[in-house]
Amino acid sequence: MNTTLNGGEQWVHEGGIATGTVINEKGWQAIKSGAVATDTVVNTGAEGGPDAENGDTGQTVYGDAVRTTINKNGRQIVAAEGTANTTVVYAGGDQTVHGHALDTTLNGGYQYVHNGGTASGTVVNSDGWQIVKNGGVAGNTTVNQKGRLQVDAGGTATNVTLKQGGALVTSTAATVTGINRLGAFSVVEGKADNVVLENGGRLDVLTGHTATNTRVDDGGTLDVRNGGTATTVSMGNGGVLLADSGAAVSGTRSDGKAFSIGGGQADALMLEKGSSFTLNAGDTATDTTVNGGLFTARGGTLAGTTTLNNGAILTLSGKTVNNDTLTIREGDALLQGGSLTGNGSVEKSGSGTLTVSNTTLTQKAVNLNEGTLTLNDSTVTTDVIAQRGTALKLTGSTVLNGAIDPTNVTLASGATWNIPDNATVQSVVDDLSHAGQIHFTSTRTGKFVPATLKVKNLNGQNGTISLRVRPDMAQNNADRLVIDGGRATGKTILNLVNAGNSASGLATSGKGIQVVEAINGATTEEGAFIQGNKLQAGAFNYSLNRDSDESWYLRSENAYRAEVPLYTSMLTQAMDYDRILAGSRSHQTGVNGENNSVRLSIQGGHLGHDNNGGIARGATPESSGSYGFVRLEGDLLRTEVAGMSLTTGVYGAAGHSSVDVKDDDGSRAGTVRDDAGSLGGYLNLVHTSSGLWADIVAQGTRHSMKASSDNNNFRARGWGWLGSLETGLPFSITDNLMLEPQLQYTWQGLSLDDGQDNAGYVKFGHGSTQHVRAGFRLGSHNDMTFGEGTSSRDTLRDSTKHRVSELPVNWWVQPSVIRTFSSRGDMSMGTAAAGSNMTFSPSRNGTSLDLQAGLEARVRENITLGVQAGYAHSVSGSSAEGYNGQATLNVTF
Repeated sequence: MNTTLNGGEQWVHEGGIATGTVINEKGWQAIKSGAVATDTVVNTGAEGGPDAENGDTGQTVYGDAVRTTINKNGRQIVAAEGTANTTVVYAGGDQTVHGHALDTTLNGGYQYVHNGGTASGTVVNSDGWQIVKNGGVAGNTTVNQKGRLQVDAGGTATNVTLKQGGALVTSTAATVTGINRLGAFSVVEGKADNVVLENGGRLDVLTGHTATNTRVDDGGTLDVRNGGTATTVSMGNGGVLLADSGAAVSGTRSDGKAFSIGGGQADALMLEKGSSFTLNAGDTATDTTVNGGLFTARGGTLAGTTTLNNGAILTLSGKTVNNDTLTIREGDALLQGGSLTGNGSVEKSGSGTLTVSNTTLTQKAVNLNEGTLTLNDSTVTTDVIAQRGTALKLTGSTVLNGAIDPTNVTLASGATWNIPDNATVQSVVDDLSHAGQIHFTSTRTGKFVPATLKVKNLNGQNGTISLRVRPDMAQNNADRLVIDGGRATGKTILNLVNAGNSASGLATSGKGIQVVEAINGATTEEGAFIQGNKLQAGAFNYSLNRDSDESWYLRSENAYRAEVPLYTSMLTQAMDYDRILAGSRSHQTGVNGENNSVRLSIQGGHLGHDNNGGIARGATPESSGSYGFVRLEGDLLRTEVAGMSLTTGVYGAAGHSSVDVKDDDGSRAGTVRDDAGSLGGYLNLVHTSSGLWADIVAQGTRHSMKASSDNNNFRARGWGWLGSLETGLPFSITDNLMLEPQLQYTWQGLSLDDGQDNAGYVKFGHGSTQHVRAGFRLGSHNDMTFGEGTSSRDTLRDSTKHRVSELPVNWWVQPSVIRTFSSRGDMSMGTAAAGSNMTFSPSRNGTSLDLQAGLEARVRENITLGVQAGYAHSVSGSSAEGYNGQATLNVTF
């Protein structure tokens, strides 16, 4: 008697009796079959969680347990052969029944009736819970206020007394009979009748099952599955309905109005907090009201007025159509996911916030009458018609396609607002906080129609506004931002889009092209707007300027855009290269005799033009660069004719030049690169007795050019040609020193293909120029035959073994004056639009001084090596200048 178990164990065997035992933490009392325990207090056994049968703590009954008290953390397990009579279970304690439980009272505790177990006369008081599992049986259960009876599928509870405020949780797969505050009720063989659901109660009507006369009051839930039927449903305030459009449900709402679901149609549903309705694809929901519940549309159509209030959620999956009205009247609401399309409208009233998140929304209009509309990570195509005092927020990666009139707007850094030129209203914003992107977009064809955004106060936070501009039009030639009576502060970037058909441009007049207009006393801070990109059209650059009237204008710059000198210099660069290549060969073969020879030359150097006023003054643009080429030349015929020596041959060359070009103001315009392949022929005549000679050269070159600036990459191909006649007469000053006056005439031309860059067309006229060179050549004239070498081997003495001092060497210098004249070559930019074409004809005329010097040495009987270097300096006009270096290998055969 009165045993206390503090972690110990008590075994009561057949015939034994234990009275007044107290079982504390980790204690265990086992009552064997035929044994009895009375007035036991159980304080342990439930530490493993609800219905966890620990087996070695608490009380396990195989015999009889009478008047047991189960406190918090206590558990009584009634085995299949055991019986528990008059047990009281308090909150936190539970009774697990596999055998028989009689007259149990649940004062906040739980009773689990398992398969094969029975419970009779159980009283479920406040917060108590009787759970009848599959195969379990409960009889004569009384459920008082805030108590709960749960009967799982396959479980049975008969003669239940469900008092007002008591909860029944079951499905039509269970068996339950009894009385409630409406009278007799039953759930038998898939049919439920006269069930009351409240205070946590729930009835699941499964597929193919039915429920009639169901009352759903505050805290109660009726869940009608797809294919289930519930008729004569009475929804009270706070009642929860769970259904989809595949169910059949009819009854009255809490406000007395009838509602129904059936045949793919849902009419007049009201979803209170916790309620949920799913509209399946192809079905229709008409006049649905969601007061804090969840409405899920997996496609289908919203008809009539769909109302979201007080924390309601409308979740879309797939494409849902709304051709009527979706309205928000009270509190906050969330529209998320999927796509909502159609010719309907969204109406926002009340002080709360409607959030549209991860949704594609296309409606006739969104009317923001009160409160706040937040568009988050959504694509919305509609006009937002608002009332003053409201707020529109674009957050995340939202894209809004439509006008806004009028409200306070916030654009986050990742958000975009596209303002179409065909909007039903003009965009008017009270306060605009702008960190995102705003674009003026065109949906019209034909005539350019500028759009306007009117803002009272603009707070720029490094947001961008893209404006369409027509530099080729004198009036109505740009979209416009209007600051009306307020202020523009912070920093907003204006990106300018040339909307002309062919990107042509005119010089601006007056203040220029207005893109920001300040009216009604509005002010704009210095630096409130900056130009985000270069606007180029035809030959002009356009820059953003703030005027004294607080407005901002685009004006054509006095200097042309960088591409004007860049493209113009292409003609000059190609012809400079051709002339240098043709001038790199000398009529001097370097080898005496009648044998033909092959010469391989490699040359590189610098070429460029000084600043002589630039394009504005009709001069060749300033440039500086380098070139290089490899030339292979070979004689085809050497003969004597009528007292003259005649030599003919051909040559080919491959080369590359790269030149940096400067604008008129000295800034970098860009770089021109040219890959060239050339083929030429020559005829050399020498009078045998006097030494008078003439050299005729004809050359053709294929050019592949690329001009690169900060804004454009332009390519052009073309052909260059050149003809040259050179003559000279040598005089011997001493036996080995010679002076030779020289005169040369060169005429060359170039044709480049026309093209197009980002700002318009580029056309080249045929280029040509003429040169006259006058000078003399002074140098040694030694016999270039080998003498006897110093090799100790006789067989090598005449050929291979020579000291450097024994090699035959000639040197020479050649000063000249070069006059360039009759230069032609046009470059035009613009389009067919009247007044857009600009033609530039830079002069290459001028005079330069040239000095060349060289050295050649015969290293074998049939091999000569030569090197030369030179420098040309412009002394007047725009003639070329630069330096060069060359190495030549001459092989005679």
